[in-house]
Amino acid sequence: MDKPAMASVFRMRHVPASISGVRSLGRGQADPIFHSRPLGEAIRFIAEADGQYDLSGVAISYGDRSTPPLGSREVKQLWTEYGERLMEA
Repeated sequence: MDKPAMASVFRMRHVPASISGVRSLGRGQADPIFHSRPLGEAIRFIAEADGQYDLSGVAISYGDRSTPPLGSREVKQLWTEYGERLMEA
């Protein structure tokens, strides 16, 4: 993801987002269910959940349907670039 694309996502950090594709690592544990949350909060959750869940199939959907979802690689890039600033008002 290039810098202009990351800046665009940063500007949208307050739009509603949904998380899918997060899988439990434990045997017999249910996969987590997520409700809509702001995009910045969704990015933070996935960035901090690395190692606690299987994130290989994660997708954060936001904006209109033509906006491609963010995968784990993009989330890591965004968190590295912006970190806690994604949570700012």
